[in-house]
Amino acid sequence: MSLICIEGASAVGKTTTSHEFAKRTNAFIIPEVNLLFEHPKVESKTWYIERQIERWLIAQEKLKTYDTVILDGDIFQLLSYNWCFDFKLYNHSLDFISGFYRNEIKEGRIRFPDKYFYLYTDKENLKSRKEIDITRKRGNFEKHLEIVEPHQRYYETLNYFIPEYVELINAESIQGNITSISDNVCSYPVSFHSVDLLDNITKWLANNKA
Repeated sequence: MSLICIEGASAVGKTTTSHEFAKRTNAFIIPEVNLLFEHPKVESKTWYIERQIERWLIAQEKLKTYDTVILDGDIFQLLSYNWCFDFKLYNHSLDFISGFYRNEIKEGRIRFPDKYFYLYTDKENLKSRKEIDITRKRGNFEKHLEIVEPHQRYYETLNYFIPEYVELINAESIQGNITSISDNVCSYPVSFHSVDLLDNITKWLANNKA
């Protein structure tokens, strides 16, 4: 049983890869917050981050019957995206986000996934794939395109704290993505404590600008 996360820039192929992988294996996909939950008319300050906790809890239930559960998008997304946008999203500071996650980890309501798979390609490919994919509007695509480099750097940094924790995949094709994931889905890093990883990445975020 493994809980993995597939991440990468908008239009890189995360969702398509997840669904194709699930078709060929005993896997279940947890969609991103905006697809899984309906936004309330008035959102509380913690609504979005609470839905990430809920995604993890759903994953725990699905792990009882599936070999692999795929998080289509990171449950710790508020750390990476807010850092990329200089913590101006949702009006959440780094201390607030980190403190919220830290408390939830201690309560046993969330932890980091067993392994990350980060899909990447260049900006021209992302633009082309966005134009081809008519199934999604991809709001704020241009805004997300601006943070491609720092977003990838965040996930590369996780490997500094836990070697080989994040598998970086040059997303040339869906089949290539699936092969890379299949070859590495069970190659877990040494055991680690989510609180320690959270504390380490929080310190790095505080000392490095996107």
